[in-house]
Amino acid sequence: MNRDAEIVNRIKKELEEKMQLSAMDINIDCREGNVIISGVADVLAEKIFAEEIAKKIDGVLSVENDITISMDSSNITDSHIKYEIENKLYKSEKQEGLSNVEVDVKGGTAVLMGHVEDDMYKKKATELASSARGVTKIVDNIKTEEQ
Repeated sequence: MNRDAEIVNRIKKELEEKMQLSAMDINIDCREGNVIISGVADVLAEKIFAEEIAKKIDGVLSVENDITISMDSSNITDSHIKYEIENKLYKSEKQEGLSNVEVDVKGGTAVLMGHVEDDMYKKKATELASSARGVTKIVDNIKTEEQ
């Protein structure tokens, strides 16, 4: 088995272990260590996670992420997305640190604004937003008190 085939097999194995059924709709191609991942993910968080997994495999030089976000839920409006993100922020175990985060959604792009204590809270807010159905992109305009 050549090096590229080994890389593809290792990525597939990691995706299946860590993403389970979500990995079934993801395709992997590798040429000289340059990986292209494609297919469909249910939410932006899955697309990002698949790329992170691929980048951690030995021998991978670059990753091009061509995964698209499923829009099967075409009845999801920007106001539905905004509500879901706000609900996730409110219900988060780090809720107190995220209480100053505001959300605006236009065309599936979630814009996060406000301020938080540090980068840990900022990262948590973007992770929560990227797990909402219908989100295709995150614009992080959150400021930290360190800035």
